[in-house]
Order: sequence, then structure tokens, then C-alpha cells
Amino acid sequence: MKILYGKILCLLILAFGLTSCMTDSSTLYPSDEYPDKDDLKKTNLPIVYVQTSDNKEIDTRKVWKQASLTIDGKFCGYEDLSIDDLLIKGRGNTSWSLTKRPYSIKLNSKTKILGMKEDKHWVLIGNMSDKTLLRNYYTSYLGNEIYNSVWNPSFRSVHLIINGTYRGVYLLGEKITIAENRVDIGDISKKGSGNGGFILEVNHRLDELFNFTTNQGVPISLKDPDEVSLSTQKEITSIVQSAEDALFSDNFSSQQDGWRKYLDENSIIDWFIVNEFTKNNDAVFHTSVFLYYNPATEKLYLGPNWDYDISCGNINHNDNNNPNGWWITNAPWVSRLIKDSLFVENLNRRWDSSKSKVYYSINTWIPAQATSLENAANINFKKWKILGEYSWPNTNGFEERTTYQSEIKYLIDWLNTRYVFFDTALDDLVNKFHMQQHMKQDVLYR
Repeated sequence: MKILYGKILCLLILAFGLTSCMTDSSTLYPSDEYPDKDDLKKTNLPIVYVQTSDNKEIDTRKVWKQASLTIDGKFCGYEDLSIDDLLIKGRGNTSWSLTKRPYSIKLNSKTKILGMKEDKHWVLIGNMSDKTLLRNYYTSYLGNEIYNSVWNPSFRSVHLIINGTYRGVYLLGEKITIAENRVDIGDISKKGSGNGGFILEVNHRLDELFNFTTNQGVPISLKDPDEVSLSTQKEITSIVQSAEDALFSDNFSSQQDGWRKYLDENSIIDWFIVNEFTKNNDAVFHTSVFLYYNPATEKLYLGPNWDYDISCGNINHNDNNNPNGWWITNAPWVSRLIKDSLFVENLNRRWDSSKSKVYYSINTWIPAQATSLENAANINFKKWKILGEYSWPNTNGFEERTTYQSEIKYLIDWLNTRYVFFDTALDDLVNKFHMQQHMKQDVLYR
């Protein structure tokens, strides 16, 4: 009855020419009742339906479950899609313990989804902790449009329905994996020693099939391929350790024999900017820091970017709610890299050439995305009543942010303050090296 009343009210308002039903999200979902398809379509987001073969909950990250998938997307500019047979399971670590859970999808054949390049492996990200529903999407934009020296995953915002139950607004996106349309490096388990690549994660849990810790205490897990021979394990360990040894050697800054011989500088610079600028809590070489080896160049690359729901001030510890102050410079490899004056100059040069695009992303791109997403977000928060409530690890002030737009304002304000700090701090870092150089020259000429 409430839904019928809401629709009649909208028609009356339109008849008098006062406003559009689209501008009042309360008419889209006026109660706790399940939103019908027409209400979801008014938000202009694709609708993803997942049906498990046993009609039961996806309750584990370890066992794949048979399912089918349907995407209703043509109405909002994407393609409709129907896949009768696929596999789905839970994913994530801390995020899996939350009530709005993330999932992994594995198709039988490579498929293009919502305009993203075809592949078998996809993810559904819940963003339970991020009330803007935008932080992962935003950093994907940074990694694809500005700091794109390596491949980074793309995402699309969707409504997700599993077994007939509405689950909220999710990100459907590309999984980090070795593939032609993803990290295109060949698979060392298939190509053989010296001919194939591999993807690693800095991962304090050390919970994959093959894990090791470097001499500097960096915990590393092999992500793709997940299983290799003992001889390949030794090869992978040697490649990483050689790079780290060069980075911490006496002549580490040598352009010929130092760390650049083993590590790709452009990828490190782009990764540094995205993660330090967003003050990404996990990026201090804790977890979700990916790197891969490309046999064509015989170098390790930092990236792709991943997992930013507790970045951009959305955290209540490590002082990472504070938009000022360095953070990932505390990471073992990064703390060494910033002692290389040429690296710092190249880093600053990259930032200077791109910072106007970053400013645009904060003050134009984010507001536009938020406006587009607002009606869908309000439906999401009817399902998940967390606006103004604590949702791990929200920073102080969450009680006052009781609307979606107030969360967006907090994000934009935080990023603008961070922008000023980052711009000034990088210049100070460069000037510090210049001052040291002048002091050395003064000593020589005395």
C-alpha cells in the first residue's frame, strides 16, 4: 500500500510540473519493503541477479558453489547478460566477517561484462565499511585515468540480488589475475622457468599455498599462479630477494646496478602517489599490496591497486583519519626509496604533471559520481541502516553524518586537505635533498 501511495504521489507531482520523481529518493524506497524492479531501474544502475543451484546462502570462501547469473543492463546503457552455469564463493578477509559480504565469480569461458574486457574471473565488492560506496571506485579511476603505468582493475556499480534477496549496491569488477586482458605476463607454471610471470601480495597473514618473508621482514604470498613446483618457489624467492638486496645495498641509488635494475620505477611512483595520497592504511606493506614479475623486462612492478575501502580518512586508527602526515613512507621498501634523491625528483615531477587532474577528480568527478549514485545509495542504506551508525572502522564524527551527501562531503573535504598537504610535503622533500647537496658542495669548496 505504501509503495502504491508513493507512485500515485509522484504522478500527482509530475502532473503539476513541480518536480520529478527521480529527485526524491524517499519515493523510490519509502519503507523497509523489498524494492521492486521498477524502483531499482529508476536509479539507472544495472541489476545483477545471482541464483545458487541449491537456493542456499553462499557461506564459505573455500568451496565454490554452482550458480547462474543474469544482468539487466540494457535499460541503462549496458548489455543484458545471462549465464546459466558458473561458480561463486565468498572472498576477502576482514570484509568477509561483515554482514554485507563480498564474492568471487568464476565463469566457464571468458566473457565481457558491463563494458569491461572479457575474462573468466570477476568480483563483487560490498563496501560495507565505506558509506560513500565510492572509495574503491575512485582509486580505480585514479589508476586507470591518471596513474596508469600498469593495468589496474575497473569496476561498475550495480544492485545485487542473490536468491531473490536484495543485497545492496555492490561493485562488480575485474579480479587481479594473469590474463591477456588483466596482468598480461604469462604464467610461470605454464611457461616454465625464466619465461613466465607471477603475481605476489604483501600479506601479513601468509595464508596462501606458498609464502615467504624477505630479509627485511616483508611478508610475501604467491597469488597467481597459486601453486608452483619447489624449484619455481626458489626462483620466485630469489627474484624478490635480489631486488630487495639491491634496494638496501650501499650503491642502491645507482641507475645501472642499484634497485632500478630489478624494480620498475614508473610503476612504483604511480603506486606511491595513489596510496600515499589516499593514505591507504593497508599499503604500509601490511596487506593488499600487489606486485608482479614481468619476464619480458626481468623486473618487479608495484601494482595493481587494490582494496581502498579504509583509505581517504575512513579509519579510526594509525592517525590515518588525519589528512596531514606521511604514512606509506613507513613501509620497509618505501622508506628506503625516498632516500634516493632522483626517485624523489621523479616522483615530484610525476605529481606536478598530473595534480590538476587529481584536483578535478576530487572536485568534479566525485561530486558527479555521487549525484549519479545517490538514489541507489539511499536504497542501499534502507537495507543497511548504517548512516550515522558505527561501521568498522569509521572515524570520529560518523554520528553526525546521517545522510549519504554528508559522507560525500566528508570525503571531498578530506581529499582537498590531503591534496594541499601532499603537494607541499613533496616539494619539501625535494628541497631537503637540494639543501643537502648544497651543504656537500660547500664542504668541498672550503
